[in-house]
Amino acid sequence: MREEVKEGYENADYEGLYRDGREIRSEEKDLFQDLFDYIGDSAQILDLGCGTGLPFDRYLIENGYDLIGIDIAEKHVEKARENIPEAEIIQGDFFEVDVANSSLDAVVSFYAIFHIPREEHRKLFEQINEWLKPEGYILVTVASTVMEDLKESWNGAEIKWSSFEGSKTLEIIEKSGFEIVRTYEEDWRDEDHLWVLARKIKSD
Repeated sequence: MREEVKEGYENADYEGLYRDGREIRSEEKDLFQDLFDYIGDSAQILDLGCGTGLPFDRYLIENGYDLIGIDIAEKHVEKARENIPEAEIIQGDFFEVDVANSSLDAVVSFYAIFHIPREEHRKLFEQINEWLKPEGYILVTVASTVMEDLKESWNGAEIKWSSFEGSKTLEIIEKSGFEIVRTYEEDWRDEDHLWVLARKIKSD
């Protein structure tokens, strides 16, 4: 699945359709502000699936945060390094990023987790939990509907999605050692996404 997702993003015009001129919406700013209030100033944040770095990573940088971004697509990594040169941008798989346990204040991921097999979602959230400092936070978007190894033509290329319904994903997040702080269901264009802000509660 990873290779199909990588190939899809290398060939699709993701930037043109989803990132050119994309502004952060008021509901999203509210969630970011909640995150900022919880983690304080000068925190270190990891973005899983950073894409081109716009608009979310640029917003984090502008608010004074140290950022590491990882993305599977070479095209995205090159663009992110141009857009947010202040950040450390890595090409690779989420599970291959070299991050010390208990070292991060927050992990974010926008429109990316549903591109890895849903059977690995709990493993990912458990790994994120280990990377976070005690009472670190996540701010992520996940699918709100079931997609079982779905493959479709998308924006000029074929790509794959994999997800449980939103309530199941929230359960997975909680079982991975998090407390849900706030959610927001986004209905934009023909897509539904669930934004989730959650706090680490499991002890190291």
